[in-house]
Amino acid sequence: MADDKKNVGKQDDIRVDAKDPSEVEYLHQQFPNKTHQEVKDAIEKAGPMRADIIAYLHKKK
Repeated sequence: MADDKKNVGKQDDIRVDAKDPSEVEYLHQQFPNKTHQEVKDAIEKAGPMRADIIAYLHKKK
């Protein structure tokens, strides 16, 4: 079943889909000193959970 972007809930708030350019861009806006590739790498290494990605990006200053 396809992900319905209009039907969002808590699970959508706590996860980041690396394949969705809008989600990567939104996360990149929170870390403008990082490149898009660094943000994608953080998602790959830290996993899909937003809190884990943010913690990873903070450590990689």
